[in-house]
Amino acid sequence: MPPVTDGDTLLLHFTSTRPDGEVFEDTRSGEPVRVTLGANQINPLFEEALMGRVPGETVTVVLPPEKAYGKFNRKLVVTVKRTKLTLDHEPVVGEFVRVEVMGKPCLVTVLDVDEKRITVDANHPLAGETITYAITVEEILPRDG
Repeated sequence: MPPVTDGDTLLLHFTSTRPDGEVFEDTRSGEPVRVTLGANQINPLFEEALMGRVPGETVTVVLPPEKAYGKFNRKLVVTVKRTKLTLDHEPVVGEFVRVEVMGKPCLVTVLDVDEKRITVDANHPLAGETITYAITVEEILPRDG
């Protein structure tokens, strides 16, 4: 079987793991993910790692924060007066809520709640973490035409 080349459409399974070993995403219990290399559908570092692989082969890619979900930015942790927010329920620490930041809707994590203020974090929940991906080539689909 020929190896993976640019432009191939692949069926992939992958497992995403945090530095402590916690798996936070695993496609193996469902259908494989379909991606076409060169179509900006996956991280370019994944594409590079998949080149030359064959079906059944697994490659491990370790992404530092700046190549994964970004570095943690303390400026994105803010305390907001409740009067500035329009929430349809009482926020709970740890939940995600949609708020408006500089006129744009933003999904944030609630860090702290009191009667006057809410502290939220607009960083991605995995910001600042090095993430390990184990990607398995399940199949190289035939090219059209």
